[in-house]
Amino acid sequence: MRIAGLTLPRQAARSRPRSDKEAGFTLLEILVAMVVLALIMTSAFGALRLGDRSWEAGHARATETETLRTVSGVLQRQFKQVLPLTWKQDAETFLAFNGDDGRLRFIAPAPLHRGATGLYEYTLVAEKVTDSTNLVLYYRLHDPDSNGFSPDGSDRQRVLLVAGLKAASFAYFGNQTKDDPAQWHSQWSNEAEYFPRLVQARLVAMDEQRQWPQLNLALPAVQTK
Repeated sequence: MRIAGLTLPRQAARSRPRSDKEAGFTLLEILVAMVVLALIMTSAFGALRLGDRSWEAGHARATETETLRTVSGVLQRQFKQVLPLTWKQDAETFLAFNGDDGRLRFIAPAPLHRGATGLYEYTLVAEKVTDSTNLVLYYRLHDPDSNGFSPDGSDRQRVLLVAGLKAASFAYFGNQTKDDPAQWHSQWSNEAEYFPRLVQARLVAMDEQRQWPQLNLALPAVQTK
């Protein structure tokens, strides 16, 4: 092109076309971008799963803590009200209390939630199921004319305190006769002279990393026959 005797280069008259390398992304650049994106998504998913597991673990611990507080409160309240009653049979005196490592029985006032009066028979049991153990409390109205606990098959209310334990057992602290030193026993006979001072409930969770603390349940002052 000529203007006033000057010749302009053709590039000034039209735009220079881009080369193939400048026309878009290369295959290598796309692959790198995909790898980076995959790493970002993997990291984000991992962080999300970690947060979800942390929430689940926190919720499980909170649930276990609330269960422990509730169960401990119920048992502490009932054992503090154990009555030192006895029965007479053929000139023999028997305590209204007996227990072994898997079950114990006692008499105390009515449960608070019933809003009733009178005395009730309580049975605390480590109840075996297929592959676990449940801690269960049974209770029924006590017959003041009876000379012992009602049969196990009698009509009674059932309260599931803790489910899905690996094991549960009981121990008793005190002296069964005046000549015996106070110590722990695996069972407490109704022929003993004294009521136990403490009942210990040992609860073993399925998860070894989440163990229950031992529950030491205090009874009223020791009474003789």
